[in-house]
Amino acid sequence: MKTVGILTLLVSVFITSELSAQLNQDAGTILLQDSTTLLKESVVTAERLKGKSENGKTIFFMNNTILSASGSAPDVLRHIPGIQVDMKHNITLEGSSKILLFVNGKERDKSFISQLNPSQIDKVEILNVPPSNYDGSVTGVINIVLKKDVETGFSGRFFTEIPTSNQIVYSFPAAGIQYGSEKLTIYASYSGEINLENIDETHRWQTRGAAPEINISWTEMVRQNNLSHKIHYGLDYQVTPGDVLSYYGSVNPYSYEQNGIVKSDFNGDADNTGLIKREERDKNLNIFNSFYYKHTFKKPGRELSAELSNSILRSDNSVSYTDNSNSDNLPVVNSEKPEQLSSSIKIDFSNPIGENIMVNTGLRAGVNSMQNETASGFEYKEHLYALYGTFSYKRSKSNLSFGLRAEYSESALKNSFDKGRVSLLPYMTFQYKLNSRHNLLFAYRRSVNRPSVFQLNPYTYADNRFFVRKGNPLLEPEYRNMIYAGHSIRLGVSYISYRVFYESAGNVINPLTVLKNGESFETRLQNLGEIHQAGMQFSGSLKFGPVTISTSARLFSQFTTAGNLAKQYKIQNRQNLAFDAGITSVISFKHDFALSGTIQYSTTKINIQENTRAEALYIFSLDKTFKSNIKLGVMTALPFAGTFVYQQSEIEADNFSGSYSGNLKLPEFPVMFRLSYQFKTGQDKILIHRERDEAPRRKKSGF
Repeated sequence: MKTVGILTLLVSVFITSELSAQLNQDAGTILLQDSTTLLKESVVTAERLKGKSENGKTIFFMNNTILSASGSAPDVLRHIPGIQVDMKHNITLEGSSKILLFVNGKERDKSFISQLNPSQIDKVEILNVPPSNYDGSVTGVINIVLKKDVETGFSGRFFTEIPTSNQIVYSFPAAGIQYGSEKLTIYASYSGEINLENIDETHRWQTRGAAPEINISWTEMVRQNNLSHKIHYGLDYQVTPGDVLSYYGSVNPYSYEQNGIVKSDFNGDADNTGLIKREERDKNLNIFNSFYYKHTFKKPGRELSAELSNSILRSDNSVSYTDNSNSDNLPVVNSEKPEQLSSSIKIDFSNPIGENIMVNTGLRAGVNSMQNETASGFEYKEHLYALYGTFSYKRSKSNLSFGLRAEYSESALKNSFDKGRVSLLPYMTFQYKLNSRHNLLFAYRRSVNRPSVFQLNPYTYADNRFFVRKGNPLLEPEYRNMIYAGHSIRLGVSYISYRVFYESAGNVINPLTVLKNGESFETRLQNLGEIHQAGMQFSGSLKFGPVTISTSARLFSQFTTAGNLAKQYKIQNRQNLAFDAGITSVISFKHDFALSGTIQYSTTKINIQENTRAEALYIFSLDKTFKSNIKLGVMTALPFAGTFVYQQSEIEADNFSGSYSGNLKLPEFPVMFRLSYQFKTGQDKILIHRERDEAPRRKKSGF
């Protein structure tokens, strides 16, 4: 072998020397033949950024890891830092439910979010400081941005959840179909909520300082049925390249009922222990319609849009308590039959000035009226008019945006009051880009929280002869101020941010419970004082190999200042240190398997009079994707917990103490299967979504 190698080397050296010695060599004629190679597909892959800060908002991008672990759009939102989604698909942002949900920049509700296909979602934008063109009552905005292209021809999706126990059912079925042509898109979809669970709600009250002392225990052991079926339908028509017409409508019958028995125990002058039957009837129908027009001018960025919407809500609710052990006690019946009508028009105009300046202006006018057949003479009307404008100035490293929203609200209650109020709501953000990885942000916003018509409705709701709840038509709006400074960092594809913040709320609307005549309790919403919060927050979306982690945590101090009414009942100023956190993790495996887990935790929070808290919530799921259009999954929530305390509250007053505890009863290991399927034909085009269609709902007890 060595000899062959040496000979080969010598021959190679000889040939090279001969060729080098001759400058020109004739190799003769060499014939070449054409051939064609067809490359079927070229794919360039890269890991997407998890998040970034831009123009006063935080943007989180979707990737295959998150989508593979998500059976529905609410599952996707669980993977966004700062967003909490509970088992009933209630969505909050940094602990607040005063938020707006958008799809492609158009307002929606949670039922519309539930029927979205997760694979349609491109990114989720979070506005912790909404600009002036957003409603003055919101504390944050979540905007789900869909991929620009969707299908022409026919396309559709089906999703369902299958419980394994009738003890507890959480199912959010969804189905949709659409047809698109070059200029027209027609769509219809269904989203449902089927929640069945057993809950115990316990109220305990104890008087002190007067004889005789009274001890009251009231436990409602009920089967809770929450049923909602919502049909969405609409069309988008591209009249010209710059003009779009759109219609959207929905019909939503829903009910929320609790039926069972009440165990009561009253100790005092009259010792009375027994079982009471609770029966509830709750029927609601909401109908919504919206018409939208948008004109895009030739100048890039200049747009004019207008929207007209109308909503009708009719309800019929009654709750009765019957004491079968004592025929002398008459049934207690609480009944409401409200009807609410809402209409609004909104016009927006955007106009760029040069390359660095953008001006947005608009107006909104709305009317809201409510009547209640069971409350004689109750007729409530509210007119709201808003003018707003924002100014943005953008440079290579900085972005300044500020605006003002002026709202005039006029409310009138028949035979009671007629009053108007002007609210000025400024807003400002300043972002500075230190370099490609670091951003600084400073923000301020003032907002207003107006009482709902259900809170203003002067109903009287009697659980028993010892406890009464009342509405309050004299409630005034509460005002909030929020200011924070933050820093965000991009580390490769990961994203983290932290900030310090201060929030204040004045004229706070809180429940006030008082002892009447030493033997009965009355709760009514009142304007009770001020609540202040100051602290720090951390959030991040991180990637470690096959593991993706999204987390958010807040540590803050709370202070309350009692108003004049609260001081009359000897309510003292209070202070508390609070902490809340949420973390979601996804692990992707081979063969399109994904394992995810979510934990949400919060310590005790304080209001003017009461403390509130809830136990930690944890959810786990395992999903498998087949050929990109079929997905199977299994999910469990609170395994081995047995019970889940979804809400607790405590009151320590001068002459009494009280507590409330809501407990959800669970199987030892609750399991839910889920299945989704999607199909499509044809090419791709842009689909437009319209104004939200969320029906206002009366706040009720229960989970």
